[in-house]
Amino acid sequence: MKKQPVLFMLCVFFLLSGCNASGVGKPQQDEDFIGFATDIDISNNKVLINDIWFSFDKQTKFHSDKKKSLHKESLKIGQKVKVKYDGVKGESFPGSAAARQFILLTDEQSEKEGDAVELVVNDPRFSQVVVQSMEKNPTGMYSLRFTDLALNRDVHVLISIEDKRVIVPINTSANE
Repeated sequence: MKKQPVLFMLCVFFLLSGCNASGVGKPQQDEDFIGFATDIDISNNKVLINDIWFSFDKQTKFHSDKKKSLHKESLKIGQKVKVKYDGVKGESFPGSAAARQFILLTDEQSEKEGDAVELVVNDPRFSQVVVQSMEKNPTGMYSLRFTDLALNRDVHVLISIEDKRVIVPINTSANE
């Protein structure tokens, strides 16, 4: 008979020890995300950066990496941006999160990468660009991989900033 109260108290102890003030649902603080703005919806206070829609409000800060204060209208398509947010992302694709701060990157490499992304976003062959990765290849061209949501497919292009050209390589796969 004495085993039941002890067993009950142990169960209650384990249940209560699992309840913590900093539980699972609490957002993480000071998350950083760096990517490229491919869609800007100022009227609805949101911007698509790579694969995440970041929302913003009046408390969200906008400034350059040189600490110059900016406005939300300063954000441009293709621009490389560092976003500080609380780490809460939606489960949809693209995801969603609330931004606390947008830092517009202005170094020379970020500017060139931004120009490359802007050329792709403005190319009439593509409509809803969700950036996956970008790298500069040895020839000086940029290689950009992205998902076009309107086409529902992954796309790989090469970009020549000097010539302002977006090149879609021909698929040479023998399995077609």
